Amino acid sequence: MNTSKASYTIPFYKHNKAVNSILTLLILAFVLSSLTIHSQDKKRVDSLLNSIKTQHDTLKIESYRQLNMEYLYVDPKTSKPYLDKAIALAKKHNVEDQIAQTTNDLGVYYAIISDFENSIKTIDIAIELQKKLNDSTSIAEALNNKGIILDDLGNFDEAIAVHIESLKIKEAIKAESWTIAYSYYNIGYSYNSIANFEMSNNYLEKAKAIFSTLAGYKGETNAVNSLIANNLKHSKQYKKAIAMFKEIISEYKEINYNNDLAGAYNSLGQIYMETDSVSKAKKLFEESLVISKEYKQKALVALNLTALGNVELKLNNNKKALHYYNEALVLDLETQGKDNIKNDYLDISKAQAKIGNYREAYENHLKFFKLHDELLSKENYERINELEVQYQTEKKEQELIIKQNEIKLLEERKQKAENEKWFLLISLIGASALAIAIVYGLRQKMKRNKIQHEKLDNDLEFKEKELTTHALHLAHKNEVLLDLKSQLKELKSEGGNSRSYQKVINTINLDINNDNNWEQFRTYFEDVHKDFNSRVMRNYPEVSNNDLRLMSLLKMNLSSKEIANILNISIEGVKKARYRLRKKLNLTTEDSLQELVIDL
Repeated sequence: MNTSKASYTIPFYKHNKAVNSILTLLILAFVLSSLTIHSQDKKRVDSLLNSIKTQHDTLKIESYRQLNMEYLYVDPKTSKPYLDKAIALAKKHNVEDQIAQTTNDLGVYYAIISDFENSIKTIDIAIELQKKLNDSTSIAEALNNKGIILDDLGNFDEAIAVHIESLKIKEAIKAESWTIAYSYYNIGYSYNSIANFEMSNNYLEKAKAIFSTLAGYKGETNAVNSLIANNLKHSKQYKKAIAMFKEIISEYKEINYNNDLAGAYNSLGQIYMETDSVSKAKKLFEESLVISKEYKQKALVALNLTALGNVELKLNNNKKALHYYNEALVLDLETQGKDNIKNDYLDISKAQAKIGNYREAYENHLKFFKLHDELLSKENYERINELEVQYQTEKKEQELIIKQNEIKLLEERKQKAENEKWFLLISLIGASALAIAIVYGLRQKMKRNKIQHEKLDNDLEFKEKELTTHALHLAHKNEVLLDLKSQLKELKSEGGNSRSYQKVINTINLDINNDNNWEQFRTYFEDVHKDFNSRVMRNYPEVSNNDLRLMSLLKMNLSSKEIANILNISIEGVKKARYRLRKKLNLTTEDSLQELVIDL
C-alpha cells in the first residue's frame, strides 16, 4: 500500500534582491505538480529567462537549476533541457560544488520519471562528490533522496539504514528542526512499508510534533496525517481513518498537491474496498489513476491499476481484472518495486484460477511465494532491528558524552575561580570522576542488558510471526491447490484431454502431500514452543504422530478450517480427530481440549 510521502530534496539557489548574493535553499517539496501553481510562477520563469541573457556562465548555472525546479514536478520533459544546460556549464567551468549539486538534481529527475536504477546510480555519484567537498548538509539531503528511492524499490531495510545515516549527519551538524522532521517522516514511512505500525507511528508523531509548530508546513503535516491514517486503516479503525483522509483530501485540493491527492484517493479507496463499498472505491481509484497518469508517476499508476483489478475481480469481471493486473506488473517490473511485483503475481494467480488457466495460476502462485520469502527473510528483519538499536544506543552515548563534557567544563571554570580551595577541588574532582565512572558503568551494563533482552524478545516475536506465516501459508496453499484439484476433476469428468488434467492433479497431490512442508513447520514450531512435543509424549505416551500434529496446530489456536487445510482432511475429519484425541487424553465433556493443549 503506497501512501503520500515527502518527495525528493533538491538543493538549489536563489538571488537575494537586497544584497544580490546567493543563498542556499533546501527544498523538500511535497510534489509541486499543479498547473495552477505553475501559471502563478510564470513571472518568475520569465524573470529567470531574462536574467540569463545578461548573466555570466557561473550565475547561469543557478538560474538554469531554478528553471529546472519550476518545471520538474509539473512537466519533467520541459525541466530536463534546463538541467542539462546547468550540468554542462558546471562541468565546463569545473565548479565542483555545482557539479555535485546538479548531479544530485539529475538523480532526482530520474526518480520523478520512475527510472529508479539510474536515479540510485546518479545520487551515489553525487554523494561521493559531496564527500570530497566535506559538504555534510548536501550529503544528508542526498542520502534522504536515496532512501526514498530505495523505499519505492521495496528495499526497506536498506532504506531505513540510509535514512538513519542521513538523520545522524543532521543531528551531528545540528540541522534545523524541519529537516530533522523529514527524516523522522521517511523512517516512519519505511516502517509502515514493513507493517511495523507501532514503530512507524513513533517516528511519525515526532515529525508531526515538529511540523505542527512551524509556519508554512501545512502540506507536510497533511502528509504525516495521511500516513497515520493508513496505520489506522491497517488496525481496522476505519471511521477515524476515513474522517482523516476526507480532511486531508480537502486540504490537498485547496493547495493543489495533485500527486499527494492521488495517493490519498487511492488510500481512501482501499478502506472502502475493505468495508465493501465497492462502487465508492472504484470511483476513487479511477480519479487517482487519471492524476497519476497525467503526472507520469509509474509506481502510483501501477498501484491504481492493481486496485481497479481488485474491484473487477470482486465483481467477477475476471478477464478485465487480469488485464489490469498484467498492466500493473509491466510497470512494476520497469520500476523494480519488489514488494509490488510480489503482490502482482498473487493477484494474477487469483484471476487466472477464476478464468480457468490453472497451470498459469499455479506457476504465478509459486513466483509469489518465492519473492515473498525473499522479502520477509529473517536476515532483513534482524538487520532492521539492529539498525534501530544501534541508532538509539549511539544517540544515548552521544548525549552522555555531551553531559560529561559539560561537567568537565564546569569543573575547570570552578577550579580557575577558586584556586585557594585546590585541596577541596581535587577531592571534588576525584569524587565526581568516580561517580561518573560508576554511573557510566551502570548505564552501560543496563544498556547491554536492555539490548540483549530486546534482541531476545525480537527473536521470539520473529519466530512466532514466522511460524504463524508458515502455518497460514500451508493452509492457504493447500486450500488453493485443493480447489484447483477439485475444478480439474470436474473438467476431466466433462471430457477433454483427461491425461493432461490427471498430470496436473498428480503434480498438485505431490505438492499437498509433501512431507518436507510439515518438517519445516515442525522446525519452526519447536523453535517457538520448546520441549512441547517431549512434554506431550512424557504425559501421554499413547499419543500418535498424527495426534501430535493436531495438538501442535491446536497450540497455535488455529481454526478448524485452517487445521483441515494443513492436514489435508475435511473439517468433519478434524472433529473426529479431536474426539479420538479427547478419548486418549481421558477428558470428560466438561474438560476443554484447547485449554489443556495451550497449558502444556
